[in-house]
Amino acid sequence: MTSNKQIPQIMIFALPALLALVSLGCGLSSMLAGSSGPHEFAPTRTPMPTFTPTPEGVAFVEAPVEAQAPVSEAQAPAEVIQPESVPPTPTPPPPTPAEPTATATPEGVTVTVLQNMNVRSGPGTNYPIVGAGTAGQTTKVIGRNDDGTWLKVEYPSADGTGWIFAELVQVTGDPQGVAVAQAPPPPPPTATPVPTEVPPTPVPEKKYQFTPTGWHASGNPGIVHFKGRIKDEQGNLVNGYSVLVDNWSWSVLSHPSGASNHYPEKGDGEWDVVIPEKTLGSGVGWWYLTVVRYECPDFFARFDAQCKQFTRLSEDVKIMVNWPDETVINADWVCHWDCDKGLYKDGYRRPK
Repeated sequence: MTSNKQIPQIMIFALPALLALVSLGCGLSSMLAGSSGPHEFAPTRTPMPTFTPTPEGVAFVEAPVEAQAPVSEAQAPAEVIQPESVPPTPTPPPPTPAEPTATATPEGVTVTVLQNMNVRSGPGTNYPIVGAGTAGQTTKVIGRNDDGTWLKVEYPSADGTGWIFAELVQVTGDPQGVAVAQAPPPPPPTATPVPTEVPPTPVPEKKYQFTPTGWHASGNPGIVHFKGRIKDEQGNLVNGYSVLVDNWSWSVLSHPSGASNHYPEKGDGEWDVVIPEKTLGSGVGWWYLTVVRYECPDFFARFDAQCKQFTRLSEDVKIMVNWPDETVINADWVCHWDCDKGLYKDGYRRPK
């Protein structure tokens, strides 16, 4: 029989064994629960998104970097793309103002230069010379001065125009129908120092004994007729000189100016050539007129209009014959020296 005194001693020795059994039971129950229940996985780190290169020409908006917790790829903010810049539409230049147009010039008003001459910047000899006109050249008339003594024509100068003296050209058409052109202001006079001794005025050298003056044309559909008068510088009629009429395929000499025993009805200083009707078709076109001295022998016995013996005393003046409005050409000449040295000085007078 166990005494009451022995019971506490037994409890003291049994308590550690009891605690060991309880611990062993808890461990076994844990192992059994782990082998039969569902598996639980620990959370893994979310992978970072991979980088895709940005297409060329597309820019991105940079957001300021803030300290924040990492987010998953599914929660990452979308990429913000700037729109491509659109070039500004260029502003069209202002329209160029239209240049003022000149007054219309009647069609067909032209001039043909009869002798070498100056072309000036305005209607007068006080204007500067811009160039020269050569005999035979033709150009269009685009204006005139008030009295028509100077004509504004197309000329390859700085502004494409020039002024010429009307008496030295042949006008085709009606110059009065051309509008009056505004003349440029005349140049200021140049101050010339007065010399202590005035030198003698040089006499200009005359290159040709005869020069043309006072030319014009009229119409006659049935004839081609060249005619005119020859005078000296004082206005006296000059006899004894012929005019060569030549188109480079056919030529003829006029009877010397004034009357001879061959043509006693001619007036002093007069000359003329009529193209025969059978050659009328060849009379239209360009001709050259030249004053010559007739030198074929035995003139008073026989006059030969086809004579090839002569001396040229003027330049060749080119002139156009237009059928039917300009078939009668009046061409006057002026003699500068030896005006009495022709075949005869006084016209022939038939004895009464």
